[in-house]
Amino acid sequence: MANVLVIEDDNAVRMSLRSALQSMGHTVDAAANGVDGVVKFDQGVFDLVITDLVMPEKDGVETILELRLKAPDLKIVAISGGGQHLDFMESTQQVGADCALVKPFSINDLRDCLRRVLPYLSVV
Repeated sequence: MANVLVIEDDNAVRMSLRSALQSMGHTVDAAANGVDGVVKFDQGVFDLVITDLVMPEKDGVETILELRLKAPDLKIVAISGGGQHLDFMESTQQVGADCALVKPFSINDLRDCLRRVLPYLSVV
């Protein structure tokens, strides 16, 4: 399974993602903003980062760009409420996300996204 870092400022969403990913057998660490997320990334080894786009301290776009410089092959999933992002899917690909999910999304949507970005893993 994968080592996953979840970067999400909404505690309920962060905990829900942690729970869903752990139920699939993944190891999960989490951060509440982009600054803390980059620090945790530097301290660990991760196969995948799931990051919100709209966060305090450092937004998801800045976070993705910084992580891409550090680890060009890292798999990244961008998530957002999407309401204020008319071209959400296109813009996330331009900054380096491998997959994008608009909140609220289902656990099946999350599984499908993981299958696309980590095809070598069996996703429960």
